[in-house]
Amino acid sequence: MNTPPGDPGVGWLDEAASLISGNPVNVDEVLGATLAQRDGEAERHMFFPTGPAGNFGAMQRFQDVLWNNIGSAGSNPPGGNHTKSLERALLAWAARLFGLPADDWWGNATTGGTAGNRAGLLIARDRFPRTPYGMTTAVAYYSAAAHYSVPKMLHELNIPAVRIHTDAYGEMDYGHLAEQLRPGAPAIITVTAGTTMTEAVDDPGKVHAVLDAGGIEDRYVHCDGALSAIPLALDGALVTEGVDSVSLSGYKFLGTPRVGGLIVGRKAAGRRSERVSYISAIDDTPVGSIDGLPIAMMWYTVATQGEHGLRAQAHAARRLAAYAENRLNAIGWPAWRHPWSFTVVFPTPPASIQQRWPLANDTIGQSHLICMPRTSREQVDAFVSAMEAVTSLQASA
Repeated sequence: MNTPPGDPGVGWLDEAASLISGNPVNVDEVLGATLAQRDGEAERHMFFPTGPAGNFGAMQRFQDVLWNNIGSAGSNPPGGNHTKSLERALLAWAARLFGLPADDWWGNATTGGTAGNRAGLLIARDRFPRTPYGMTTAVAYYSAAAHYSVPKMLHELNIPAVRIHTDAYGEMDYGHLAEQLRPGAPAIITVTAGTTMTEAVDDPGKVHAVLDAGGIEDRYVHCDGALSAIPLALDGALVTEGVDSVSLSGYKFLGTPRVGGLIVGRKAAGRRSERVSYISAIDDTPVGSIDGLPIAMMWYTVATQGEHGLRAQAHAARRLAAYAENRLNAIGWPAWRHPWSFTVVFPTPPASIQQRWPLANDTIGQSHLICMPRTSREQVDAFVSAMEAVTSLQASA
């Protein structure tokens, strides 16, 4: 079996874990190697926005139980093996945080940011008329810096889509949006609160101004807030006026050790729903069965940290990002960040750095590190020291 470059252990572990090779499986060895693989990368893992950020020891007793939050957030499926009360509390908190109307909002647990984007785009598609052949009459617009799930979900949902340019810092180019509008067609716009490479934030107010100038009255604006929606909203810096739905990931800023997320939106009556006798519940969800444990962990984080604690974590992470930016610039490696950002952007380092550090790179020669609440100054210092050594070698060559 071929071994991926720079990852010498994967080929061996794939062989050891194989269930079809005909060889006996040493289960303890495979599980131990899998944990060792993760532990060996943990101190160098600051290039993707993942948790965990806190102590989830109190949730240990939940680990060995099946939690199935099937059905609407407003219903309790039979059997008791759900965390629906925690889900309802979490969704209500998010709806208030994002400024949704207290008497007309909806929400669901999701499996993560991609599922949240799909749910928002599906609801958007179904709000508008269809052609006699069943195609939506709407056209979707998303920026070149949007998460890769957005064009993927637009393709899956069969929504005609237009990719919009960004400025040099990753924010949507509103002039290009104006040029690309399809006259007379309803518009579905995805804005991003924290793009994947630069943590840029699109402005819904500017989007609506473009739509107004273009005479587009029928519109739906979905916000992919997977990374930055919560910390921006905690500081009162997230624009949600005119935003119809917001999705987020629990394992990013909230730092849960399980993948999950949620979506909340306006105008609850605009969603498809049906009563399912089999589960004795209303189904208005983007999925069927869904793990209730990540939802419980998200709730636990908000309940134990409170908004004050979460805000303090965001401010500390931004201070660390500013420190990383300054340190990289001090060694002659040009770095920058948005003022609200955990993300520090810099030119892609040479291969010698990439072989050691699991960097996130784009196609235009940029890389980044992300100072999440779990990231330490020691991690930043270790990376900058490695970069400094390479810079010194280049200077002496």
